[in-house]
This record gives sequence, C-alpha cells and structure tokens, in this order.
Amino acid sequence: MKQKIKYAVEHGIQNALQTFRLLPLQNRVNFIAFSGRQYSDSPRRISELLLREHPEIQQIWAFNEPEKFRFLEETGIKVVKYKSLEYLYYVMTSKVYVDNAEFWSILKFRPGQMVLQTWHGGGAYKRVGGHRIDVNRREKQHAVEKMNKITLFLSSSKAFTKYVIRDAYQYRGEVLECGLPRNDDLLSPDPATAAKARETLGIPEGAKVLLYAPTFRNSHTLDLYDVDFARLKTSLEARFGGEWVIVLRMHYYLADKAMAVGAPWLYNATDYPDMQELLLSSDVLLTDYSSCMWDFSLMKKPCFLYARDIDEYRGERDFYTPIESWPFPLAADNDALEQVISEFDEEKYRADAARHHAELGSTESGTAAKQCVERIAAFLHS
Repeated sequence: MKQKIKYAVEHGIQNALQTFRLLPLQNRVNFIAFSGRQYSDSPRRISELLLREHPEIQQIWAFNEPEKFRFLEETGIKVVKYKSLEYLYYVMTSKVYVDNAEFWSILKFRPGQMVLQTWHGGGAYKRVGGHRIDVNRREKQHAVEKMNKITLFLSSSKAFTKYVIRDAYQYRGEVLECGLPRNDDLLSPDPATAAKARETLGIPEGAKVLLYAPTFRNSHTLDLYDVDFARLKTSLEARFGGEWVIVLRMHYYLADKAMAVGAPWLYNATDYPDMQELLLSSDVLLTDYSSCMWDFSLMKKPCFLYARDIDEYRGERDFYTPIESWPFPLAADNDALEQVISEFDEEKYRADAARHHAELGSTESGTAAKQCVERIAAFLHS
C-alpha cells in the first residue's frame, strides 16, 4: 500500500513538472538552504547582496516551515513551502536555482536554467558523495546523478575541487573557485555582525566565548559528545585569561536531542539561525570532523578538535587527508583536551593553519558573494 501511495505521489509530481516545463522561464532566482531548514549559509549571502544590488530581480525562498520566515516578504522576497506545488512551479519556471546541499532528486531542470551549487562545507575533510564508505553503491550513484544536473559549482579550495567535485561527485561542468559566500564575512569581519549572536544569546559583555560545534554520527546519539564543560571552562581561563562562557551548537540532525545546559555560563545555540554569526562571535572553536573548522581558521582564531571515535569514524566515513596532518590540536578525551589547551602555541598554530590553507589550495577570496551575484545578473540579463 505504501509503495502504491509513493508511486501515485511521484507520478503526480512528474505530471506537474511536465506541465510547468511548457511555461516560459522567468527572470527569477530560487533559493534554498539545508533542504528548507534555514535562511542561512551561502545562499543567504548571495540573496542579500542580490537584493541590494538588483532589487528588480524577483527572489523565491523555500522552507519546510514557511510561516517562520514571512518576515522576508517585507523585503519583496516570495516565501513558499518546500516540495509544495507552488515550489515546483517556481523552480521549473525560474531561470536560476541556488542550493547548498544535495537537492530533491525528483527535480529535472530545463535547458536555459542556471543551477548554482554553493555546497555547505569548505576545505576537504570527511568524505562525501561517491567516496562515502557508509552508503551503498546505489546511494552513491544517486548522489552523482543529482550533482550532474548542476551548471555551476562553487569551490573553497583546489582540494575540494579535486576530491569532492571532480572525484566524489564526478562533476564535469564549470567550477567557480572563488571560495564560499558565507565566508566573505569571516575574511572581513564586521563588529556589528560579530556582536549580533552575543546580544541575541544574552552573553555578558566582555566575556570570552568558546563555541562547541560537533558534527553528527550515523548513530544520531549524544554518547560521543561527553565534554566536561566545567573543566573546559577552567582550562580556557587558565590558558587565555578572562571569564569564559561556552556556547553549544549541535548539528541540526540532533536538534531534537540538544544537550541540556544547566549552568549560567552554558548557552544552547542549536536553534540559532546562522552558524557564521556564531563563528564570528566566538574566540575559540571546539569541533570534531565538521568543516566549520575550515571557516573558523580563516579568522586565525584557535580551533581544537575533540574526537573519541577516530578509528570508528574512519570506518564510517573516512577522511580525504589524515586528521593528524590538520593544524588543529586534537584530543581524544577530557585529559588530553585540558593538555592541548594548556600547551597551545598561538604562533605555531597560525603557521600550521597557513600551511594547511596552502596545501589544500584555498580559493577563499572574500568576494565570493559578489562574484556569484555578477554571474547571476549577467545570466538573467543576457
């Protein structure tokens, strides 16, 4: 019965897509981030700049819960529900589509459309797409098929272009090696933007901030995130001085399991709408295998790794480069975390981070959003 319902739904969607393909393409841009979960990341940066520089170009944003984002309509942006009939209409009749993840596989884009993929991670760390160990052959092929519907793929580094775009996804189209629009803010930090997250979370003025932002595991449990936060706070104050608070940012796959805080110096920012604002507001980052380490290192601020399951993760996903070669001090337990913080050498870290960026061939330009907007405007006005 479930298969019959699924077939009927897919058949109806396919019919709708065929109908919409008969309609002319319009000078509109469709945006979506993290499969409709957020108004954030590189699509948001492109959208905001496009709105400032080309307000005449209509924008559509798709969300799972559009009622939470109606405020965007005050700027003239059309807000629609992801995977609705209205969403399909706009996707299939707009000349530009911008995404930062693997998009809905049922979409079949038309000749004359620009499909811009910004992706949601920089550098080259955990394996993705066709390189993943933890998915089967059909899933890998499915990912490759989706990504080859793209017409323009952004890249943060030469290594990302090679390992992810060309090898993992076997993409043979055009790559724009300009960096990620979401990282433009990190390369030229604005004090007002940097203060926004602190003010929203209610962090005391003058306090220093450690952001703990690990990635998810296939188990979708919290067992591996056993950081001793009280001990961590003491270690930070001993090494760097000042009063410290700790901000928790769990992966959105774990949002329903977000860790309880329970102390006045602990803040849960799992639902905070924009990760880059949290990075800007933080003095130190603690993560594991998340590519937010790449973003944060662009600001030359200290980043530490806490990972108890390196061998298991190698079997689950594995890495493009050995984790031991990354510039970020690594700890496998709370004792080791206290030690790497106490022994942290800022001068060595900066040199190691610069070497790391050079080895991966960083293409972060600080003008990625501008370059994307120029490409979109030129495409629509051609």
